[in-house]
Amino acid sequence: MERNSKLKTILRNGNSISISRYINLCLYEKNIGYYHNKKIGLDFTTSPEISQMFGECISIFIVSIFKKIGKINNFCELGPGNGTLMKDLIKSLSAFLGNKINFFLFEKSNRFSVNSIFKDYKEFSIKKIKKLSFPSQPFFFFCNEFFDALPINQFEKKNNIWFERRVKLENNKLSLILKKNAFFKTISENPDGSILEISPLKKLYLSKIFNHLSQFGGGFLIFDYGPFSKKKIDTIQSIYNGRKSNFLENTHESDITYHIDFEYIKKVAKKFNLHFYGPISQKRFLYFSGINERFLMLSKNTDSRSKIEQLQSQFTRLTDPLGMGGLIKCVLITKENPKLNFFNARS
Repeated sequence: MERNSKLKTILRNGNSISISRYINLCLYEKNIGYYHNKKIGLDFTTSPEISQMFGECISIFIVSIFKKIGKINNFCELGPGNGTLMKDLIKSLSAFLGNKINFFLFEKSNRFSVNSIFKDYKEFSIKKIKKLSFPSQPFFFFCNEFFDALPINQFEKKNNIWFERRVKLENNKLSLILKKNAFFKTISENPDGSILEISPLKKLYLSKIFNHLSQFGGGFLIFDYGPFSKKKIDTIQSIYNGRKSNFLENTHESDITYHIDFEYIKKVAKKFNLHFYGPISQKRFLYFSGINERFLMLSKNTDSRSKIEQLQSQFTRLTDPLGMGGLIKCVLITKENPKLNFFNARS
């Protein structure tokens, strides 16, 4: 059975679907979705896959703020991918907290197996969860490039009228059409040509986590792609075989992402009376969390020139202001106010 036959069946007879439903079919549909069939890292490389230094810096940061927000023994990662970041955190955090720590991994992919990925970490409590439901205790949540892959809808303003961008099949080829949408008729502050990108699933996930933080305490550390202030433009992009492509092509075979609106996350956090820090660049976070010192220590502990060059390359990739160091931003949300001054500057 052709993998995109379900999509074509839905779109036959002139039907159209929302962009969010299209993305969900492409990325998350059981057995045929991109994340159910492709190993993370084939089309893109994330910071944890580049170097252990990324996870170690996060561990150092988490432990450093315990004095301000309280000690936490429960940790949850959203979208763990290959489990690399969680492995690094387990190694680092256990050095500070021992093995009485609970680790939760929110992952829907059928490829992800706790028993096989964490077979060497059986002394720790590690659970895969498919619903954001937690014990009534403080939690520290974190994620890396998670929200930029959740399904979104797009709405475009044209001739002072809001339209929804939808996916349609014409002449056996996918294309975008505009459908008048009365829901946005009251939004007038955006000029013609503005495009709003809205993810209902992101709002749901944020609300669940922020509600838990507001009741029981803890924190939420987010790393994701996006500018300091997102413009009202189309930011959907697709990666196929390591190259940018049209997101309506190569269905189920390409990774579809978009830029995160950090101001929106801040707005939701404020509704739950939480403290919001950032966004700051990944480079700034890593420098303030000791990546330079960690790089020097690792370099001193090896006589291998090739190993030192590898460490230098990893360090540069993580902190390059023109690459991941500048393109990826970081925000922190907490119930208690840790008063972190280095999160105030946008750099």
